[in-house]
Amino acid sequence: MSLSIEVAICTYNNALLLDRTLATIAKQQVDSSITWSVLVVDNNSTDETAAIAQRYIDAGTIPQLRLVKEPQQGLSYARICAVRSTDSELIAFVDDDCLLSPDWVQQAVTFFQEHLQAGAVGSRVKLLWEVPPPEEILPFQGYLSAYDRGDLPLQMPSVGNTYLVGAGLVVRRSALLASGWLEKTALVGRNGKCLTAGDDSEIVLRIRNAGYELWYNPAMQLQHYIPQKRISPQYLQRLIRGIGQSQPFLYVLGNRLQPNLAVRLSTCGKSMRYFSKVLTSIIYRNLFQAHPLTAERLLYLNHSLGRLQGALQLFLRGYQV
Repeated sequence: MSLSIEVAICTYNNALLLDRTLATIAKQQVDSSITWSVLVVDNNSTDETAAIAQRYIDAGTIPQLRLVKEPQQGLSYARICAVRSTDSELIAFVDDDCLLSPDWVQQAVTFFQEHLQAGAVGSRVKLLWEVPPPEEILPFQGYLSAYDRGDLPLQMPSVGNTYLVGAGLVVRRSALLASGWLEKTALVGRNGKCLTAGDDSEIVLRIRNAGYELWYNPAMQLQHYIPQKRISPQYLQRLIRGIGQSQPFLYVLGNRLQPNLAVRLSTCGKSMRYFSKVLTSIIYRNLFQAHPLTAERLLYLNHSLGRLQGALQLFLRGYQV
């Protein structure tokens, strides 16, 4: 049985890279038995996004390419719009700065056909740097969506916290609906220039909690383009702080805990201890060992501060899990 697939590209003010992404999609080599289409979700862009998408629509090089607008700012809202704008059984969330290998769509559909219990499948993601990154950035590539778990497909753990990156994440529509994510979305994701995160991990964990399998498929290969501005210390600090903010909620969700008062207090305590440990280490190295405050230490500090903020948000608000 052939599955239909919708490639959904949610975008905000990234017209130049969107053009490159659409160019790789136009070169997809897909078996004629597979029904596939592409949807660009414009999340309030003020640049040439609409014009770029319309140019590809007029050219007719991408099957059933459409453009829709989502006025509510935030990546999760744009993804919800994509889900509600298609009837395809498979929905592929492709970032607007991803360059797909020519057989990516074909490999995605084939994998789901062969793994009937798969609810979400992640890609092998290599980073494509605009300029060579500083050495101290390399340990943090995962925060920029690098993802490589080897040359063989890998089923992710069925318990505990785990993740698949959102760049090139494909979900089964029935699994997504069963997960309740559409009704219970807690993490908004990127919101304009605000670098909040974790929304893709929320999707993945909710699907797994609904009884479906999570997989990594190395045959679905793509490159994630990293412009020079995204490796600046200021950008990375904001990014990693936003990722840290999502982690207390994802811990609760991944371990299927009810966010009652005891769990929320425990999460706050763990996050406070982590922040104190990182801060104490920095102070000790700086004051007593005369080590300068490195970019790496600043990233750890921002991550721990983000985790503390996320734990406080979880304590004050609670979430549906």
